[in-house]
Amino acid sequence: MRGDEMPDGLPLPDQMAYTTLRNIYQAYSRKTISREAATAEKMRLRREYQMAKDQWAFWDSLAQHHVKVIRNTEAANTACRKNPTPENALRLCNVLDGIERT
Repeated sequence: MRGDEMPDGLPLPDQMAYTTLRNIYQAYSRKTISREAATAEKMRLRREYQMAKDQWAFWDSLAQHHVKVIRNTEAANTACRKNPTPENALRLCNVLDGIERT
């Protein structure tokens, strides 16, 4: 509201919301937009911001899961390649399915 600079270290959705909200406040204070228009824009911003935060959290969770699966399959994959027995293949399948941790 005071036109402060954006704080360092904000994730992208927070940066976008910060700059958009700052622009809404500036437009309202300059009388470029009405109070009703500013309120409507702010409500749209809040809705879109929440969706962006949810998507950001989903993609972060998905990336962490992907890393975990790769890490957990490494030993089972190596054992299966070096000694392709049914037991090693079943162990690899269990790790990929999330049943067994290596």
